[in-house]
Amino acid sequence: MQYDNFGNLSRKDEVLAALEAIISQNRLDENQIGLARILRFRENHTLLHAALECAIKIERSSDILIAEALNVLVAQDLPVSIRSLAAGALGHLISRRPIKADSDFDLDMVMESMTHVLRKAESPALKKALFKGIGLAQSRRRRNGYKSPLQMKRAGVIFIHQL
Repeated sequence: MQYDNFGNLSRKDEVLAALEAIISQNRLDENQIGLARILRFRENHTLLHAALECAIKIERSSDILIAEALNVLVAQDLPVSIRSLAAGALGHLISRRPIKADSDFDLDMVMESMTHVLRKAESPALKKALFKGIGLAQSRRRRNGYKSPLQMKRAGVIFIHQL
């Protein structure tokens, strides 16, 4: 079950205290919806930073948290330090996402978006974080036996819609 225990995000100290409690109780995985909501709340960079630090500790990531971390990465109005942290968090989250047959969430598109930001980035810090994040995501996905649709097509797998 996913929870959002963070209340009013304008109350930074209360949200940070709630995050600390959730971390100490080892309940981050259960609170990914709340972490995603914090990532959508762009008014407090301290909270963004804290939520992204928490994302790196997630054991089984959700599609919503990956999507919101990607939104932070591509937000050019945010500081490079936060976008760099989002790049690292994305690498970790992608590598920790369970393989779900019932999900239509496109991780290949997320990886393409990360690669696009890498090509366009001017900041060496952001480029370095993206390079590491992409590498982590690719290596763990390969280790888990993931094959992209393109790799499967090259291997001769016939998709149902091709029949």
